[in-house]
Amino acid sequence: MAHDAHDPLKHPEVRLVNGRAYAAAFVLATALMTAALGIATHPGIIPHAMLALAGVAALAVAIQLIFLLQLDFSSTQIWTTVSFVLAFPLFVIAVGLSMWMFHSLDARTMLMALMR
Repeated sequence: MAHDAHDPLKHPEVRLVNGRAYAAAFVLATALMTAALGIATHPGIIPHAMLALAGVAALAVAIQLIFLLQLDFSSTQIWTTVSFVLAFPLFVIAVGLSMWMFHSLDARTMLMALMR
């Protein structure tokens, strides 16, 4: 009886590799990063633009997770999904605490905050 267990090209994770997905991810990520750069370099940025910037950044991360890392909920990708589920709260906490720290430092140290 011949088994395909030793053929590395028939492994489910290897079969997920797709050149078109990588090209699409590159084009989408480049477009989103260009949009984020345009928002960030605009003089006189308003608070709503910062929210749009955060949304564009979150969308860029999602595009990269789905297209580049091939993250999905199939049984062949279970450990990748588990590692993402465990790492995502740490990422959110790190970014959230950094934003809180810079916001509180801005409120306490900038002279414009005293003049408002």
